[in-house]
Amino acid sequence: MPRLLIAVLALLASACTTQEDVHETRFIMGTLVEFTIAAQDSDQAAPAIAAAAAEMQRIEDAFTIYGDHPNAVKTFNASAPGTPVRLPDEVASLLTLALQVKQQSGGAFDPALGKLNLLWGFSIDPPPTTPPNPDAIKAAIPPTRCIGKRGNQWLRTDARCLLDFGAIAKGYAIDRGIAVLRKHGISNAIINAGGDIRLIGSHGQRPWRIGIRHPRNRNDVIASLELHGDVSIVTSGDYERFFIENGKRYHHLINPKTGWPANDTQSATIIADSAALADAWSTALFIQGKEGIKRLQGMKLKTMLVDQNGKIFGALNRADQGSR
Repeated sequence: MPRLLIAVLALLASACTTQEDVHETRFIMGTLVEFTIAAQDSDQAAPAIAAAAAEMQRIEDAFTIYGDHPNAVKTFNASAPGTPVRLPDEVASLLTLALQVKQQSGGAFDPALGKLNLLWGFSIDPPPTTPPNPDAIKAAIPPTRCIGKRGNQWLRTDARCLLDFGAIAKGYAIDRGIAVLRKHGISNAIINAGGDIRLIGSHGQRPWRIGIRHPRNRNDVIASLELHGDVSIVTSGDYERFFIENGKRYHHLINPKTGWPANDTQSATIIADSAALADAWSTALFIQGKEGIKRLQGMKLKTMLVDQNGKIFGALNRADQGSR
């Protein structure tokens, strides 16, 4: 089952143009990925989309901890604790970014929750319908100092430390997809991977119009944004992968400190320069709740949080925010 952290729906505004938009949808990283290139000849757009989709599939293969496809992340997770392992530069770079967000978020984001995520099973088919045993949850919580580095090698400090890039890899894949589109001469496009979005340029003569989904009313939006230039917007929500038992909602956004789903938030949205950053910080903000907004003050990020009561906080708490 795909990891769907976000609640953003792309509402593409109409624009007067001499060429039609080119749309394609692919199934990558367990979700539908929509590619839209504005006002572009299909002979140029189609191969650009094909190349971007191939790059995003490569990212999935390189970072997933699920399935039988071998990769460096799985090899690292199978290494004995304390054993230094050389990671590919790309994996090491994303791990460095993830650990930076972990430090800046006070541990609300943690790339070493693989053991907990496997235990809960939200990314496994069939999905869970009941919580794991509380003792098993407690035993799977990784220590705070979980991933170490010796020179240019990395190591696990404990058997509970399993890397899982699920809360940042999709954003990174989108960033790489946009880079490939640009390499093919595309300057006005949007990639929407199950709601995780990065856009470049504009939609004809107008900005791209993005709607942030209401976390409890699937067909409603709680804010609409007009954006242009180079912008990433990601929402983490408790409504895509969840089950309800005895009236309580259990979802895939796990608090690293408790091992249980965070319960103070319905959704958290981040606007950032890169989709990888927006992906990671939307998870961190969801876990932290309103305290996370204070922590993010002074950073080049825009936020919106919907708490457990449906109250909206942050800079994006009004509809029709205007263009960036």
